[in-house]
Amino acid sequence: MNTIKFSQLNLGKFYFIFLCPFLLGAQDTESWNSIGFEKKLPSSFRIELKQSLRLKENLSSFKQTYTEISISRKVFDKFKIFLPLRYAVYKNKTKKRLSLGGSYKYSRKPLAFKYRLKFQKTYLEKIFSDNIIRNKISIVYKINKKLNSYMSGEVFHLQDYEEYIFDEYRVSFGLDINLPNKKAMRVFYTYKMEDLNKSNPDQINILGIAYNLK
Repeated sequence: MNTIKFSQLNLGKFYFIFLCPFLLGAQDTESWNSIGFEKKLPSSFRIELKQSLRLKENLSSFKQTYTEISISRKVFDKFKIFLPLRYAVYKNKTKKRLSLGGSYKYSRKPLAFKYRLKFQKTYLEKIFSDNIIRNKISIVYKINKKLNSYMSGEVFHLQDYEEYIFDEYRVSFGLDINLPNKKAMRVFYTYKMEDLNKSNPDQINILGIAYNLK
């Protein structure tokens, strides 16, 4: 028991020290909250539906809301592919986004490592734009049967003809909480730096809660 408490304490200190520079440097704070539903289908398929609301300007104004439906299939034990379709509504525009991706997960208790690759394309004002390639690596630490902590890093590349432009990165950490009756909740913090090709990139803190029903 003492060993578990000691490990959790050190983990908390590591997160705090690691994220302090990001917390102090951000220009804005946003809120990303969502509720999701997922259901297993035959032949290792799964369907997921998510509804999300995002606030900006230190949580004082509306940024966007979106609905996303995703179909995934486990190809083998550690690898799956997925196809999400998103419809997002902003104050003065709407966006549609189609993605295709795959993820690989390797577990060695109490740790698990996950890599995700995603290609996404946005449809806006009757044209397709923003060919984006996203690479994400996550490390999950299992605290107990009901609680996991995780940390992840993600980079975004804009594909412009044959050139790949490093456009955005995110660093996240949070807790995954297993609730009764096949429910789960994720509480997380993300630091995002976007538009890296600008002289003064945007730096944003993100606080979020994601609730999921299986």
